[in-house]
Amino acid sequence: MTLASIQLSQAKLVARVDGDDEDAALMQMLEAAQGDVLAAANYTAPEDGALPDDLAFAIYDQCAMLYDNRGGATERDRPLGLSLAASRICARYRGVSLGEVLE
Repeated sequence: MTLASIQLSQAKLVARVDGDDEDAALMQMLEAAQGDVLAAANYTAPEDGALPDDLAFAIYDQCAMLYDNRGGATERDRPLGLSLAASRICARYRGVSLGEVLE
């Protein structure tokens, strides 16, 4: 998967969005999600823009969370940070461990 192929149509499937009324807002959320996920994963995409499939899914899942929590909710009610799935995927790229000593 490449950064250029991060598609609005796939993001809409994951977010369960029908219709085209919110495409512009979803594109902004998709771009924000991409930045969030790549930064959290400490992942620099290669020059060809290729992304592992799990990171692409993390971007879509983060976008869906942003979409689900848009407007209406108070600041207190909105989740901060990454979606659960995106957090778990990004952790693998950061080398987060459970404190186990590997020999």
